[in-house]
Amino acid sequence: MGVIPACTREADPGARVWRKKCSSCHGAAGDGRTRFAKGRPFADLTDGRWKHGSDRASVRRLVADGDPGSSMPPFADRLTPAQIDAVVDHALKLAAAGKPAARP
Repeated sequence: MGVIPACTREADPGARVWRKKCSSCHGAAGDGRTRFAKGRPFADLTDGRWKHGSDRASVRRLVADGDPGSSMPPFADRLTPAQIDAVVDHALKLAAAGKPAARP
């Protein structure tokens, strides 16, 4: 008997957190193609325009603390430190995947 794909869990814990907490605003692929993100320039994490910086420490701080000047909520009281680390790693992977290839 096979496994039903819809019933399996993502192997990547960051992908699980992303799907539950981030994808509704930033999109499944991090490209910000959601109804919520329309007109919000920093919802697309694949375009290289990161308001708070794209290094790991800056992204982690934003996920944990949020941005009171935007709709980005803090997750420090909603996620464990390990979950925050995992979702930050996942966001950075999505951003890297969305960048155009460097020209030779």
